Amino acid sequence: MEEGGTRQQILVHAARLFGRHGYYGTTTREIADAVGIRQPSLFYHFSAKHVILSELVDADLAQTFGRLQEARALDASWAERFHYFLTISSHDYLTLPYDARGYYSDAIFTEPEFESQRLSIARFHEEVRALVASGIQAGEFMDADAEFVQRAITGLQFEGMRERETNASAPVAHRPLQVSDFILRAVLVDPFRLDEVRSATQSRLDGAVSFSL
Repeated sequence: MEEGGTRQQILVHAARLFGRHGYYGTTTREIADAVGIRQPSLFYHFSAKHVILSELVDADLAQTFGRLQEARALDASWAERFHYFLTISSHDYLTLPYDARGYYSDAIFTEPEFESQRLSIARFHEEVRALVASGIQAGEFMDADAEFVQRAITGLQFEGMRERETNASAPVAHRPLQVSDFILRAVLVDPFRLDEVRSATQSRLDGAVSFSL
């Protein structure tokens, strides 16, 4: 997300505050102060705090759904598609200008104003589980619990964000491939394929984003 423009500044600073204090622990006055504007100016762009969060989540989900569709469309094995998706989506989260963990809380999405986001998150999780299930059906992945795998992905990506926020010297540039390798190694029927799959991911991403091991 670009940081230019008042509207984008509101989104970025709100996300940072949500990351530090949680959604419920952040006020619109604090967001306005962080941006350097008055509350009426904030309300000119966003009518309420929940509208800010809705836009943040919608933007995240749109990008992540796009990454998933991009991976599924590859002319490749299910292992390569899965590894590619894990790597590029982990990179996206770790290069956000804020900590997204602060607003991905199950409690928040029980609120009626976030029903659309709750349904979109559920649909995204279903599609990730479907990707895992396709690998199982093709005989590339072990017969793992697809929901457990999906939750493990979220946990590792959130841990990467936590590490980045709490340790400035953390080697976060290494994390996207490490997350992908860890998850894929756990589900591959033949773990010795991992090097080949990783090389395929790196070839596809060469010149697009910078990764290192």
